[in-house]
Amino acid sequence: MPLFYFDLRDGDATSVDEIGMQFPCLRAAAEEAERVLNNFTRQAEVAPEKSYLREMIIEVRDDKGNVTEVSHSNPTTH
Repeated sequence: MPLFYFDLRDGDATSVDEIGMQFPCLRAAAEEAERVLNNFTRQAEVAPEKSYLREMIIEVRDDKGNVTEVSHSNPTTH
């Protein structure tokens, strides 16, 4: 099963995934990125004073380092 990496960008900050996760295809990896972004957004809406997120983007990379999908960004209020 292919390995995909999820790099998180929030404004100027970037967190590079060095471990990765296996998914059967790009679509499944992108769906996971969407699920995570939606979860972060819900958390920020419930407790905006505790949220450190501004506008998060998850870039999904394949095992060769190519960015294969950039999910939508979820702006949060803060």
